[in-house]
Formats: sequence, structure tokens, C-alpha cells
Amino acid sequence: MPGIINSPIFKGRVTTEKVVSKNMTISAEGITVFARALQKGQVKTRLAASCGNDLALQVHRQLLCNTLQQVQASGRDCALFASQTCPELTAISQQYGARLNLQEGDGLGARMITALAWMHRHYSKVLLVGSDCAPLHATHLLQAFEALDTADVVIGPAEDGGFWLLGSANPLLWNNPDWFVGVPFGGAEALSHTLARLQQSDAVVTMVSRLWDLDNETDYRRACREGFLSEYE
Repeated sequence: MPGIINSPIFKGRVTTEKVVSKNMTISAEGITVFARALQKGQVKTRLAASCGNDLALQVHRQLLCNTLQQVQASGRDCALFASQTCPELTAISQQYGARLNLQEGDGLGARMITALAWMHRHYSKVLLVGSDCAPLHATHLLQAFEALDTADVVIGPAEDGGFWLLGSANPLLWNNPDWFVGVPFGGAEALSHTLARLQQSDAVVTMVSRLWDLDNETDYRRACREGFLSEYE
């Protein structure tokens, strides 16, 4: 029966690979990071509205690097899925040892599903995160992988009603790129709609730590105050 488990926090367990046939192995765990290209005027638009495009680009760059640092610290492989490529994004992906891919699909939901399906061709347990979660730490990623020992899907809820992480241990869930059509990603009901869609399947869903994304000036000031970002002039 489908269900949602309010999971406690677990300490991550390191694994290396899982044998899926006599002639093929698949790595146990991989992480994909979604990010926009580093182009002024195209990132952090709500922050830019009050603080300017230059600061918004600096914040976007620092958040992306912080996210990739935490993925690297987790010891898991990383694939950076970009909305489009740019020379700086290519350099950053190489700096953190991340494979650079282009997002594919019509709408964010389809792009996430396509990325999860691609990751499952290489990994038995996969996580997808954005590059906006200021308090993200490697331990949060390890907790999410641990949660997938007993669930098909793990979600990291965000304070604004969305989610900062979507993970999977069941590749069969991601065969239909239109599954999330109609889900209002980016809004206060993104999480509830996503959970409702997942409950239409036989998936067991578990939740991990509630964190927050940096979207506007208030979030930016909070991130600086709590030591997640340096304050830019």
C-alpha cells in the first residue's frame, strides 16, 4: 500500500556498488544538482529585484559552489544538470568533479523526471537537489540516502511549501515524463501536490529534514546572518 513515513534522522552508511547482473554493476548512490547557467539577469530574479543583478549572480554562484562542495564531501558521484551551458559552469563542474548534462523536458517536472530516470541507469539510489538551499550539508544528503533503505522516494520539505530534495530508490517510477504535469513547482503548494501525485502510485514516501531555499532579500540576509554566505557589497 502507498504511504508516507515521517522518517527520523539517520546517519548515512557508505556503500560502493550493487551487482545487478553477472556482466554489469551499478554504483550504489549518485546525486544530481539542478542549476541555471551563470548569466547576469537570468538568475535569482526575486533577489535581483531588490538587490540588483550583480549581487544576485554572486549569490547564485556561491550557492552553487556551496552545494557542489557538500555533494563532494558526501563522497558520492555528482551530475550537474544545467538549464544551459556556459564557460563558467563548465569550469565549476570540472572543479568539483561533476559530470555536466543539459536538462531535458518541457517544464521543471519533466526535467526532474528525465534526470532521475537518467541517474537510475547508473545508480540504484539517486538524489536530486537544486542549488538554492543555503543550509544544505553533506549529512543531509547521507540521511536521505539512508532513508531510501526503507522507502521508494525521499523528499526534503522546504519551509516555503516546496521541497529542496527529491530522491528515489525505484527507477520504475520515472518512466513517464508527464507525471508531474500540473504540479505548481515554485509555489507554496508544490510539496502537497507532489505528494498527492506520488500517492497515486504504489510508492512509499519518506520525509527528511525541513530546510529552506534562498529566493529573496530576506532569505539572503538570513543566510549571511547564519553564516551560510558572505555578505556582498
